[in-house]
Amino acid sequence: MSTSSISTSSVEVFDDRLFFPESPRWHDGALWVSDIQHRTVFRYDPDGRRVPVAAFAADQSGIGFDAAGRLFAVSMPDCRLLTVAEDGIHQVADLTPLNPVLCNDLAVASDGTAYVTQLGFDMWGGGQFQLSRVIRVRPDGTAEEIGPPMASPNGIVLSPDERTLYVSESGGGKIQALSTAADPADAGKVFAELAPAAGSPLPVSTPDGICLDSAGGIWAADPTGHRVVRLDSAGALTDQIDFGDDQPLAVALGGEENRTLFICVVTDSNLHAPRVKPTGRIMTTAVQIPGL
Repeated sequence: MSTSSISTSSVEVFDDRLFFPESPRWHDGALWVSDIQHRTVFRYDPDGRRVPVAAFAADQSGIGFDAAGRLFAVSMPDCRLLTVAEDGIHQVADLTPLNPVLCNDLAVASDGTAYVTQLGFDMWGGGQFQLSRVIRVRPDGTAEEIGPPMASPNGIVLSPDERTLYVSESGGGKIQALSTAADPADAGKVFAELAPAAGSPLPVSTPDGICLDSAGGIWAADPTGHRVVRLDSAGALTDQIDFGDDQPLAVALGGEENRTLFICVVTDSNLHAPRVKPTGRIMTTAVQIPGL
């Protein structure tokens, strides 16, 4: 199958006032984005107006919603799962007893069961490499690790029937598929292996934030490959958008008819890099196959 290259001339700036945009979500007719280093979740109204929804005490990353519309968020350094309510921010679970390092992205099932990824080690701070697993948090706050040990599980999304959990293995160049109904020790299976981008200095690709489309394909950001790719339902590469020196972190499908791909982009994906001005952006491009 040939790969379609989407011209960067068709990619437009949606917002260029962010520091470290991550975890874009299309929910209730609006785009929601977590700006990690601004420690704020923003919602964009249909007219493009940006509204701060919640401010956090620490860097927060992954966000998600249950069927009731509750906003969940992951606090990265202290490894807590939180919810946002009218009366403030509340803790769902303290995940530190499981010894995670830098809790990261998030997918939330309709009943409020949350799936949290953790990077396993601080790759920017000189931490020693170690494998890690996805953490499942039940609605009552009890938490357990599930699935196989992975090299930095990162972006995460649930299938529409909530039976399959797709997880980017950023340190392994793979997207894994886990059964949500399986035993916590389920080994899962590989949905796709993504070869490194041409000219990449790394031996593996680094899939990060992901989203599903209505044909069962997955869009994935690959920051060290400086690209966004689409993989079809069989895991084959079908589309690629190159970003030059910039680094895409995460993607979401939404907008009119769910045919807009929102892409979070930074100039440096080092989480600890000092940022004195907002150089992060959200970019958009039209796609043929709509989102869910």
